Amino acid sequence: NDPVSCAAIVSCGGICPGLNSVIREIVNTLWDYGVRRIYGIKGGYKGVVEPDKWVQLTPETVRDIHTQGGTMLISDRGNPEIADMAQVLKEQGVRQYFVLGGDGTHKGAMKTFEGCLEIDHECSVIGVPKTIDNDVPLLDQTFGFDTACTEALKAVDSAYVEATCNANCIGLVKLMGRHCGFIAMHATLASRHVDICLLPEMNIDSEKVLEHTAHLMRTKKHCVIVVAEGCGDTLIKSSGAVDAGGNKVLADAGLWLKGAIAKRLKELGITNTIKYIDPTYMIRSTPANAFDSQYCATLAQNAVHGALAGYSGVTVGKVHERFVFLPIHAITGQAGRRVDPQGRWFRRMLETTKQPDFLPDGSQHSPKKIDSAALESLSSPGSVNLLLNPGDEVRRLELVQLSETFRPANIKNPCLGIDGKDLKRDFLDASSWATKTFMRTNKRDDRGHVYYQMLLGGPREHLHFNPADCKAVIVTCGGLCPGLNSVIREIVMTLTAYGVTNVFGCKGGYKGMTSPSDWIQLTPEVVKDIHNRGGTILVSDRGNPPCMDVAKILQEQKVTHYFVIGGDGTHRGAMEIFRCTQEVNHNVSVVGVPKTIDNDIPILDRSFGYKTACTEAVKAINSAYTEATSNTNCIGLVKLMGRHCGWIAMEATLAARHVDICIIPEMDVSLPKLLAQALNLIKTQGFAVIVVAEGCGDTLIQSSGERDAGGNKKLADVGPWLQGQLLDFFRPRHVPLTVKFIDPTYTIRAVPANANDSIYCSVLAQHAVHGAMAGYSGITVGKVDERYVMLPIHAITCMEGSRKVDLQSRNFRRLISTTCQPNLSSGAGDDWALLPPIPSSPPAEEISDEAAPEMGIFEWKGTSAAAAAGAVLPAAGDVTGSTLRVLSGYGQSELERTLQAEDIVDTGSQFRRLEVMRLSDRFGPGAKAVTPLKIATGFLDDDSWAVETTSLTEGGLGKSQAYFQLLRAGPREHLYF
Repeated sequence: NDPVSCAAIVSCGGICPGLNSVIREIVNTLWDYGVRRIYGIKGGYKGVVEPDKWVQLTPETVRDIHTQGGTMLISDRGNPEIADMAQVLKEQGVRQYFVLGGDGTHKGAMKTFEGCLEIDHECSVIGVPKTIDNDVPLLDQTFGFDTACTEALKAVDSAYVEATCNANCIGLVKLMGRHCGFIAMHATLASRHVDICLLPEMNIDSEKVLEHTAHLMRTKKHCVIVVAEGCGDTLIKSSGAVDAGGNKVLADAGLWLKGAIAKRLKELGITNTIKYIDPTYMIRSTPANAFDSQYCATLAQNAVHGALAGYSGVTVGKVHERFVFLPIHAITGQAGRRVDPQGRWFRRMLETTKQPDFLPDGSQHSPKKIDSAALESLSSPGSVNLLLNPGDEVRRLELVQLSETFRPANIKNPCLGIDGKDLKRDFLDASSWATKTFMRTNKRDDRGHVYYQMLLGGPREHLHFNPADCKAVIVTCGGLCPGLNSVIREIVMTLTAYGVTNVFGCKGGYKGMTSPSDWIQLTPEVVKDIHNRGGTILVSDRGNPPCMDVAKILQEQKVTHYFVIGGDGTHRGAMEIFRCTQEVNHNVSVVGVPKTIDNDIPILDRSFGYKTACTEAVKAINSAYTEATSNTNCIGLVKLMGRHCGWIAMEATLAARHVDICIIPEMDVSLPKLLAQALNLIKTQGFAVIVVAEGCGDTLIQSSGERDAGGNKKLADVGPWLQGQLLDFFRPRHVPLTVKFIDPTYTIRAVPANANDSIYCSVLAQHAVHGAMAGYSGITVGKVDERYVMLPIHAITCMEGSRKVDLQSRNFRRLISTTCQPNLSSGAGDDWALLPPIPSSPPAEEISDEAAPEMGIFEWKGTSAAAAAGAVLPAAGDVTGSTLRVLSGYGQSELERTLQAEDIVDTGSQFRRLEVMRLSDRFGPGAKAVTPLKIATGFLDDDSWAVETTSLTEGGLGKSQAYFQLLRAGPREHLYF
């Protein structure tokens, strides 16, 4: 309603996958709010002072930019005077200013915000952190990192092919990473073919690197080496020159290392060729993959929500799986994130490469420094009694420990610390708990929440089993999934690291368990390269023999570790087999690794293979869009997997952004409304893209009721059926139509895992082995709120139903916003005889404004009386009105009492509320406008927060720390502008 004001977007620094996705979504979300004057600033901060060169952005101009790499706004480095930029923003009437960039760019954004305050300009300055290096502190991950790792993996795999297909060959890869080695480390972990990986965080003796390279060439006759570009300032010294952005110009570590290796091997008389690959800019100049694309969209939407609500000097990000607003100082006021050379991720890399210690003699790795001073200065003390409401419950999920029934071997863990040193920090114990993120929806949220407390996954100092006496069996059941072979490989490798040599694979799922003579022995050499193949080398199958028969076979074969990889049904079978092993008094650890591309397993952040499947699904949608827009009166129709839930269809739709109608099993869909909307799209835009999940074969139409061997209902094929319905509907109306039907069904699950899923599979497998060797049984492993944990199997099979898309959730709202599809649910007007042949306009969307629960059932009761001044967390004591409930590994309630502070955090820990700047603090209440957005989940407000996931170690006597209470990102009911 303000014809003078406008919004502006600028991108600065190096390019990154997903920049165009962020720009596109900022524009579209501003448009949804009613902002019509939106400008793109070309040339980074330099372009801010040249408003005559700004370009106006509309949904039409940004429609397809997410399919292109880089940024349409032409990024640049360097900064004009802050006062000049602030003055131009004021003169041009910029009220919402979105800055896309890394650490340096955010420092400039904060100064610009302060400059605007100095001249009394009401402008919301919002950052969106961008860097492929993933070095922004606090955040789970920066956008573009996932895509960059996927591209980096291709280079490493190419180097492996060259090294193994040429005589006496070294594959040498240099990857980006100026100050940190996250890309190099993650590409190394995903590839599993690297022999030497060098990071900027490492203290490296180059002589030791050259000696080990010579050793590899004498013994293996080939090797793969990865070096991060930042080693151009550690392995060798740079000139000290800086670029326009103030960054040091690095020496070329890749070329230097190539020359040094060639020279040394020549001196030693070792024949060699070096195939040098430098993909540097290729890994950042590609479009965002499916995960990054959707991540970018959500960040951009939340940036706009924050700007219109009047927050300023803030950035958006995801912390412990929650989207939040952070004061810019929170990420610029502390050192960037670095790989910890004494951390578990670095150790995983060493276990993968088998490289020796490259430390100079007499030196050691620098300990990781944790500096929370900047955050503490931006925060105020809080209280656990203000975080938890009366009625809240912490539900501790205990695990079955075989040592309580069988005599443990009590052998010290042979997997020692880094470099063979026994580092106690590597080990966890029976008191190492993680509690799900505490959170509040808004000031009216006084319902009772349930927060699960789970045992952290990881190695234990003492083992229940003696590795020399162990025998392990691995089985995969149910449908295929990207990453199955990665899990199998890493289970074998980790068992071998423990000293277990009898490892077998059972072919044919549970059915194969009854034929132990057909089991195949698995060794590191057998599984070495299987992660490069889709599917499973163990030949999955459905159907179950009697669980007691399986338990007796495990006992007869003296199996001590039974690893079961599968979905919900497979885990139910594993739990029953575990119960049977208890009945026959067999000392065996039964451990599940949850698998499904459907992502319908409750509690977990996600299941492995899901990201890969979504990436493949997007390819099918993009093909459908190409067909639809390249043929007259054409509908591109895609059927995607998803028997009972629509996660793949929804996520792929959000990532592709080209879909006009998306139908998932959770929706109640009227076929007449669906067909009428398809006709309207053809009449108005000449094409349409429709995505339908296979589960609609039991909702849009009725299946036969038959079931397969796994007990799953056989679904009717909704794809061809819907294609026929569309053609039959258009034909009598004399509207020409072609339907290009694409059914990628099995292609999205029969591929190898991508970089992210591959690493995820490895870590899950490692934790499965750690748990088994420690004597836990009847468990499964997964990641919850960014923490790897062990769960009793009943937690994912009995406590909650399968995860489905919540039609009242923000994710579903994003789907509707992306497709612009109307309400297609059944209702008045569904009678075919009453349906007009050509609707004048699509029906208006009707979504209830009533707030819906995120978990369980609740009702709003008004403002809680608990709002009061904060205080530091007491070292001990009751948490008013909250309960601790302990469930056994079998799911039975064992204890219920008043929750105490030491049940969730170590003694001396604090909760601190991280404050953010609001324009209303300086300029008054603003417009107090009511948002034009219609949402169904309840608006957020200044009392909407989430707390970092809490950890409890060593029985509450571990190291105390500060946990920060963060403002949740999302739409507000009342706007400042």
